[in-house]
Amino acid sequence: MNDLYDSLVHDEGYLKVFRDMLILGVAGTNGAGKDSLMDLLRDVGFLVYNTSDHLREVARASLGSTDRGGNDSPMGRVGNAERTRYPGGMVELGLIDWWARASHLPDDLRPRGLVIGSIRGTGEVERLHLVGGRLILIDADPRVRYERITGRSRTDELGQSFADFMSKETAEMAVGQTDPTKFGMDAVIKAADIVVQNNGTLAEFPEKVKQTLHQHGIDLSL
Repeated sequence: MNDLYDSLVHDEGYLKVFRDMLILGVAGTNGAGKDSLMDLLRDVGFLVYNTSDHLREVARASLGSTDRGGNDSPMGRVGNAERTRYPGGMVELGLIDWWARASHLPDDLRPRGLVIGSIRGTGEVERLHLVGGRLILIDADPRVRYERITGRSRTDELGQSFADFMSKETAEMAVGQTDPTKFGMDAVIKAADIVVQNNGTLAEFPEKVKQTLHQHGIDLSL
């Protein structure tokens, strides 16, 4: 089975599938609004591959935990195994998903583009750029982000103090880490092509995203 995947992801025909299509990667700090951004893009016709959903499912099944917080956490270990296995890590899984589900469809049935998020390693950014994709970074003030995560009900985030929140963020930032098989959010942030600052309300968010992407030549109108 591994040989089949290797032959696919290195095949010139596979890589040609992604030419002349709009591919967006999403990265960001915890609680910044990555899922909201991906939901918005889904609503305007993009196929979305949510890497965190994939990692949670596998980490819960294999390790009994969806805890996050850097390379040694359950989510980190599963993600790093994927990054070690594929040239583009979690981005590769998103590309394979498009290849399997949408690349063969006629134009009138094909989504307007592919969104992969969230991206957390330098190898994923390199693969995204190789196929012509652009990386969107979404960020917000740490206190704003902490208030957001305390209002949602993910098991791995319940009962976190602000200090715990920042400690996990420091671990995921992994300043100085450039190994493509590891978490390295600091390097990913620096590689962003588009930056969305999301300190406002949920109601203000869609227009903020549309304006920012429009400035970079991406029209989200239906």
